Amino acid sequence: EALKIVNKEEESMLKVKEAKELILNIDGGHIKSKETDIRSFEAMTSVFYRPDAIKSNEKGTRNYLSSKSCAASTLDDNGKEMISNTIVAAIKEGMTPNTHITALSDGAANCWRIVDALKPLCQKVTSILDWFHISMKIENISLPEEIKPKFLRVKWHLWRGNVSMALTRLEQLKSMITTQKIVKKLSEFITYIKNNRHKIVDYRQRKKSGLVFTSNLAESTVESLINQRCKGQQHMKWSREGLDPILQLRAQIHSAAWNAKWKSAVLTAL
Repeated sequence: EALKIVNKEEESMLKVKEAKELILNIDGGHIKSKETDIRSFEAMTSVFYRPDAIKSNEKGTRNYLSSKSCAASTLDDNGKEMISNTIVAAIKEGMTPNTHITALSDGAANCWRIVDALKPLCQKVTSILDWFHISMKIENISLPEEIKPKFLRVKWHLWRGNVSMALTRLEQLKSMITTQKIVKKLSEFITYIKNNRHKIVDYRQRKKSGLVFTSNLAESTVESLINQRCKGQQHMKWSREGLDPILQLRAQIHSAAWNAKWKSAVLTAL
């Protein structure tokens, strides 16, 4: 029975309607390790969806994804499994050589490597530093009250894609701070912006145009895949090999194919 469903899965991937546009969100989370020599390891997740999968609730107060394909991995294999799973998720959502992918990430090098692996397989990739993560990094920098308004100007420039002015403001702020802990955080943020400057866009204009600029729609999936079970207040510790098959199953549960193809097979087997 399971083999029949696998065959149907392969057939459906060949018949899926071509997607002219796809959106990709890539993120990761650190999991407590049961190994004595390491404190934690990273679990990677990716979420693919079509722009028309973005829906609003009845009140129009909250958006959600009506359909998506997810991938995950915890293996320490230089991203091979994660890249492979992400490509499969892309094909399930209709990626072809004619597809334009908009990829949003928190800026980590291992995330961009996954994005780079997709470039030969589609027409074009637009890589964007996720506004959600920029905002989170800004919120995590505690400044004296009298300097906070100046820091807000940095956010104002970044929101408009003006990286050069944002960096100038950050350097000015750093020269005004005497607390080494805050100076260190500002220096790290400056490095973060410099490393990803070519992926910082005019977020304000994208929002006005109704284009995606943040991963907040996919964050609930990351929360469900990793955080609820493996992070936060959970006291469980994991091994990479032990957690990986669980994440594969959870990724399928959160994907569009679960109810249609896999749920009955798994429940029958159980």
